[in-house]
Amino acid sequence: MNISPSLIALNNIYSEYLKIIIILGTLGVLIGIALHYLLIGPNAKKLGQLKPDLKRLTLLERVTHFIRMISCIFLTITGLGFAILNFNSIGISYKPVYNIHILFAMLFGLSSLVSLIIWFKDSFFQRYDWQWFKVMGGYLTRKEIHPPSGKFNAGQKAFYWYSTLLSILIITSGYILVYNESFSLEALIWATIIHGLGSIALIAGVIAHAYLGSFANPGTIGTIFHGKVAKEWAKSHHPNWYQELR
Repeated sequence: MNISPSLIALNNIYSEYLKIIIILGTLGVLIGIALHYLLIGPNAKKLGQLKPDLKRLTLLERVTHFIRMISCIFLTITGLGFAILNFNSIGISYKPVYNIHILFAMLFGLSSLVSLIIWFKDSFFQRYDWQWFKVMGGYLTRKEIHPPSGKFNAGQKAFYWYSTLLSILIITSGYILVYNESFSLEALIWATIIHGLGSIALIAGVIAHAYLGSFANPGTIGTIFHGKVAKEWAKSHHPNWYQELR
């Protein structure tokens, strides 16, 4: 069928070790998060007790983030179901789950495109971002360290590009798998591998992103709902952005 033996071997390895990769990519991150919280703990606890009074996210940003977040949750549940479960054996029809997956895939694609546009300008790295990387944002010490940061710190910028690249790969490969009649078997094999590994990598990144935007940084999680942060929070975590606002 004109498929290279190396691609067949790669597909066999992917199929055989997929469940192990899923476990390492999800439970591994969760274990890392638990250890971080126990050994280092949240950053600047007192900032989480302050009243949010400074607007950080617009309504469009919050709605886009919310749709992308909900889409990720449903895509993760249904996607892991495809990879791990035998639907027939547990009395669940495959087709409805597939339709749910496709629905949220479209919402994910749309929200990813909007997020790419609205946060593009703020996600370019600046010279001062190197100082954030040098201390890893202060996440590896109990001491409070607040390196220079614009509206998004260097870690958030890195996640933006990381999630954008993976989203493009996942959406493109997913499109190939849905409209499989239009593509060669070799393309379908590549799409399957890229879609699976890319999704696992994104899920792991999203779990870490959710932790850093909630328990690790008190006073942050509410931003995605009301769009505001405390002035002291902004001054500590994003000093350059705070000065720009002033």
